[in-house]
Amino acid sequence: MQQQIQYIKTNQLHESSLNPRKEFDQHGIDELAESIRQVGILQPIIARLNTTVIKKTIPIYEVICGSRRLSAAVIAGLTEVPVILRDLSDEEAFDLMITENLQRKDVSPLEEAVAYQSLISKGTYDVHSLSIRFGKSESYIRQRVKLNDLINEFKDLLRKEVINLSAALEIAKLNQDNQIELYDDSYKNHEQAYGSLPSLKQLKRTIERDFMTDLSDAPFDIHDVTLGPFGSCIGCQFNTASETLLFPDAPEQGRCINITCFKEKKNRHFEREIQRVQQEEPDVILGAPGYIYGEEEKRINEMKKQGVPVVEMSWSNGFSEVTIPEQPDTPDASYYETTEDYEEAMEDYLDEVKDYENDLKEYNEKIASGVVRKVFMAAGNDKGKVRYYEPVGKRANGSLSEQSGADVAKEEQIKELQEKDKRNAELAFEKTYTDVKGLLEENIYSNIEENLSQSEWQAVYVVLLESIGHVPLREEINPEGSYIDNKQKTEIASKLDINQINRLFRAFLQNRLETGSPLYQVSEAKSLISIASEKYPELVKEIDLKHQGVYLKRKESIEKKIQELTSNQ
Repeated sequence: MQQQIQYIKTNQLHESSLNPRKEFDQHGIDELAESIRQVGILQPIIARLNTTVIKKTIPIYEVICGSRRLSAAVIAGLTEVPVILRDLSDEEAFDLMITENLQRKDVSPLEEAVAYQSLISKGTYDVHSLSIRFGKSESYIRQRVKLNDLINEFKDLLRKEVINLSAALEIAKLNQDNQIELYDDSYKNHEQAYGSLPSLKQLKRTIERDFMTDLSDAPFDIHDVTLGPFGSCIGCQFNTASETLLFPDAPEQGRCINITCFKEKKNRHFEREIQRVQQEEPDVILGAPGYIYGEEEKRINEMKKQGVPVVEMSWSNGFSEVTIPEQPDTPDASYYETTEDYEEAMEDYLDEVKDYENDLKEYNEKIASGVVRKVFMAAGNDKGKVRYYEPVGKRANGSLSEQSGADVAKEEQIKELQEKDKRNAELAFEKTYTDVKGLLEENIYSNIEENLSQSEWQAVYVVLLESIGHVPLREEINPEGSYIDNKQKTEIASKLDINQINRLFRAFLQNRLETGSPLYQVSEAKSLISIASEKYPELVKEIDLKHQGVYLKRKESIEKKIQELTSNQ
């Protein structure tokens, strides 16, 4: 059916409220206006009669397709434009608008996103029928629709081409809260740090690390429908395995992209399991790693105060984790270029299988022996998970396998109380020292003129022991080795005889008077020479003559040159 073209005044044509396209490129419209000035409008506008607007006897028309052409025509100075009038329902008009927008060469991904979502929201299409209608893959349609989930800040960056489509699609996988966090951390100051924005590879790594969790590592049963508001993780909208078109690289069980829900499930699972373990499995040890800090450390301490027996699972505390061996992956022939490469990989695989079977046998024997203990982790990266530990070191020969989890925890509590008592004694000593030091300063102890007391002389010896160098006396007064532990100095100082005291002073003098800069530390150097002259006069005299002889010869030569220079004046 041939459609009749009419020329209608521009002031009778109005933008349709149905048009989902709200933003236009003014620069592009200006370019189109210039083209219209040169060659006119090549493609007529499609419109329908607007029966809701009455302007005296002048009919008003609603533009269905060609809003940009109308705007450009007005700029170009045209008062009339070619129009094809069609009798369309709202649904037909809307469908035609969307189709016209999507068929433009310059349609942006965000415009596509709005258009596809509009058609889906109207109930006219689903992803499959849209795919057929517009000749696009279902993955393409889903990805474009997903762009509607971008926060406005990222939509703006995509429009300005600060980020590309690939980055936008990765970001759109996150919920709004996570997008805001990502924007604030990495994109907020993009104008100052344009060159340092994350690459696509870095962006993917950041999203997987900070905003996704591998469900294969979940401490809870991902099939459990009672743990969170979204039920089971299987088929969940936040499980990447449920959206293979959007997440083609997702692992088999998927990744959770709703960290808040995942944490809530972890916490519910933990609270439920820790109560069950205490009531139904008294032999299971409640454990915590030795490296917990901050809020987690406070929480464990609070649990202990409330009588919950938690044991530190660390090597230093006599425990070593027993992990189940990992089964090697079977080589895939399609990954290898030649049959020889595949056969070589299979040989390596069979060797790995033997090692795995031996390790698994050893693991099962340990578990069956009763020596290895089942531990429910109450903190750390494994919080809420069951792990297995065997006794080592001081516990290796004990009766750990016969103790209940509570008994093991009691031993830990006794040990902690003993350590606490030790620390209290240390604090008392430290505070006593601080107060006494202040007392000596206030009373100007250094101004006392009377002879040194025995305790003061002993204190002198303690100080001297720090600076005697590696001399025979060091090993003599400390037979256990040349290193003198600070805690031993007081006892060693109290046992020195007069000969050792004299040697101690001399070792100290020698150590402190030796210098690599005798011209700078002249007093120290002269004192050392003076002592040596007194104790070894002949040897020092010989040394002095040797160096003085050289000096006198040089002095004579210098004086001769000075005399020659003086006589030539």
